[in-house]
Amino acid sequence: MMNRRRHRILLWLVAALAIIGVGALMVSRTSVGEMVKRESARVFDYEYIPNQNVNIDSCGAAKGMGSIYTDFRKKYRFHYQGIGMASFADSSRMILLSDLPPHFETDSVASIFAGFAHRTELRRHPIGYDGYTTDMVILLGNATQENCDRLIKRLSKELFFSDYKPVVMTLPAEEGRQYFAKGNIDYQITLNEFNTWFMEEGEGFFHLDDTNTVLTVSDLFAQKARGVYFSQEPGFVAWAMAKNEDIAGQVGHIRQFTLDADLILGALADSATLVIIGRERQSPLHELPPLQIESILLLASTTEKELSQSLDINDLMAGKMANGRDWCPTYLSRELENTEFGDLMTITDVLLKDWSESGTIQEGHYRYPEPGYYPFDRPLFRKLGLNELVYNWNTAGAMYAIDRDGYTIYTLGRTGSLPVSYFNSQERSQSIGYRYESQAYHYFATLGNTDLARVVQYTALYQLFIDNNISYTGDTYPSFPKNKPFLLYKPTTELLTTIKNLSSDSINRLADSLAERSFRLYQKEQVDKQLRENEQRVNHTYSDEHIDAIYRNVHRNTQASIGRNLQEVKTMLCGLSEEQFKQLARFLSYPRGVKVHDRESYNTMMRGRRVNQLMREVGKNNLDLIGMDLGKVKNWYAASLKNNAGRYLKTSSLIVTYNDLLTTGGHNLSSRISRVNSMTNYKRSRGGYTPTDYERPTDPPAAKDPMETTKPTANKPAKKTAAKSTSSKSHNQTAKKSSNKTVRPRTAVISSAPRGKRGL
Repeated sequence: MMNRRRHRILLWLVAALAIIGVGALMVSRTSVGEMVKRESARVFDYEYIPNQNVNIDSCGAAKGMGSIYTDFRKKYRFHYQGIGMASFADSSRMILLSDLPPHFETDSVASIFAGFAHRTELRRHPIGYDGYTTDMVILLGNATQENCDRLIKRLSKELFFSDYKPVVMTLPAEEGRQYFAKGNIDYQITLNEFNTWFMEEGEGFFHLDDTNTVLTVSDLFAQKARGVYFSQEPGFVAWAMAKNEDIAGQVGHIRQFTLDADLILGALADSATLVIIGRERQSPLHELPPLQIESILLLASTTEKELSQSLDINDLMAGKMANGRDWCPTYLSRELENTEFGDLMTITDVLLKDWSESGTIQEGHYRYPEPGYYPFDRPLFRKLGLNELVYNWNTAGAMYAIDRDGYTIYTLGRTGSLPVSYFNSQERSQSIGYRYESQAYHYFATLGNTDLARVVQYTALYQLFIDNNISYTGDTYPSFPKNKPFLLYKPTTELLTTIKNLSSDSINRLADSLAERSFRLYQKEQVDKQLRENEQRVNHTYSDEHIDAIYRNVHRNTQASIGRNLQEVKTMLCGLSEEQFKQLARFLSYPRGVKVHDRESYNTMMRGRRVNQLMREVGKNNLDLIGMDLGKVKNWYAASLKNNAGRYLKTSSLIVTYNDLLTTGGHNLSSRISRVNSMTNYKRSRGGYTPTDYERPTDPPAAKDPMETTKPTANKPAKKTAAKSTSSKSHNQTAKKSSNKTVRPRTAVISSAPRGKRGL
């Protein structure tokens, strides 16, 4: 009966449209047909797909694609994964998929957009010296908003394994990526506070499938709950997952948690369930973007107990080139090569060095926005007067845990950044002093840099996964470049062979040339400065003859020292067997690739140090005098790794810095969590440092973006909506008062202000 009624309606509709079309002579045959198709879709409840007889190459989306994409990547220069869409007057659309994940199949677009005139294009966006990420641009010839909503949901499923909250950025982007948060993102929540809030006071949570049932963390443990839960009073998001299992069955929950929680604060676990607690999102996505699913799965798949990143300035072929700039290879654990997390670690390592040195060490290609202030009153290297300095992010004290009767509590030391270590040399790893490290840790944590906070979140997941035996056996698309480790062996061998074959006359001429260049470029300025100070101190003026004699003496001493050391290294090399020579070249080209486990490998390491000492005296920017051009070595190194990349991403194989000193840096990420026996007074002392020594300004200067000439737009305040009633139970956590004076009320730490769009 209903079908016959719809059929009659459709016949009347067709007749009416035909009469209107003939009478007015203003509606084309195509337009009438489209009106019939649209009304038929409405009556019979199916999706209307408009006419696709369009030229995709001449539509509005095709014409506007270039400028819109360029604008997006100008505002989002580093990794940002998401979906964007621009709409045009002719109903064409441009859809942008930024930072494609490695599991994404480009062929899936053809099936998703079947029935639509469309065209796709992959674009590589450069990050760092020779790194890049890959974006996809989809041109859609003619589509309704309903069409786009459906297509976006399917794309979201392909990209994120979930169509939950398929967020779409309107292009051109109104807001650029914010690298410094406006609000607080550095929390120091204690184990005692987590225990009070979640175990003693019983913070309530609900699932979107049943908003009337409120569960405590103890309930989640008892029910072996799985999935994402919201706190009854806004503020927390909990991700409950099975311990000792593959996370593959819970992949669909990852996107929801990373969208609804913008910071990881800690976790609780019993024998079967891990509950990760996040801050319910307060920051917009352009400030704290969701963690990437592929990076989380990668960390779950990792069985290594330590992950590392470094800038390998100790490689013999790394150092200052003839143009005065420094270069060095980047190092990443093989799990991190060509991954978003690996690239993030390299970027934040560069920030640690540059900002510790008050912005004087500039990396030539990342061009990261500068902070408004720095941790020390002057560059640390000069402040300490050292000959060498090592900068490290580490995980000592990054997360604390206490094992209670039947459950474990985890909280982060700080959420704003990882702890900082400064060593006076690579070999000895002796701290320069906890005061400086504590001062720097406080600075970086309170700076509000969203990438430093992102590293903390990934590190927390890595430690929690290892500690709770959570794995992932699916494909993570490893792409470690097998030719990278000893790639510098060939030029290293050439340099050692050149030194080995130097004649006595060649050594004398080389030492003279090196001494002359060193005096002209560096020593003369220092000598003149010292002479002026002497003249002022003793009220005496040096004669020209006396000054010339001093100049000659400095040159002669430098020449003698360089000549002596060249001869000693030549003699050492000539005394090596062929195998010993090869081992030395391998060590110098890739020091981390040689394990010191016996007398011979120890001797190789000591010989390597002797060669490096010579190179420091000679100056690597002077190696052109013996036929070695480090600039060409750098170019050859990068060219050799050009095709070694992940599916859509390549981490930079090297960095180039300006005004670098004898400095190294890196990340040491250990899966080890600091376990304690007490929930109070367990954190390491500040060693005499208090935040007031060099506190963050009340109104710190705005961060400077080296690529922008205009001031960044301030974040718009989030629109507040009325809180949704989620439970019929009386569960007023804020009314409960803890008798423990060391515990802050949870609402004094995490805002309970209403959040917009809780859940779906």
